[in-house]
Amino acid sequence: MKVWLTPEIFNSVALTAISYRWKLLAWSLGGFILFYLLQTQVGTQTPAILIWLTIFILFSALQALVFSAFIFFFQELASNKVQDKIWIRFYRIIEWCETILFGFILPLPTLLFIYALIVI
Repeated sequence: MKVWLTPEIFNSVALTAISYRWKLLAWSLGGFILFYLLQTQVGTQTPAILIWLTIFILFSALQALVFSAFIFFFQELASNKVQDKIWIRFYRIIEWCETILFGFILPLPTLLFIYALIVI
């Protein structure tokens, strides 16, 4: 059985995007601040475009936060550092759990935004 998502694939993606980790965190923080400021301005007579803009900013900030967390988690695999077989097995289990978790979490903000576009 061929597996599409492995810790090694996530590690290589994280190493490719490692220079963006702090920028993504800063964009995420800025996005959350901008969302809060726009949310305080939203009232009962607000144009729909401003509401969609605030929702887009929120989900963009969430996506940036998730991707920066992904880079931080997979920039270095702990199983590559140790020599003891017991610790390698332990770290591999943790890495596979992180892989499964991020396999679900990475596309989630985008999918939630698309769901919000359809529903609202």
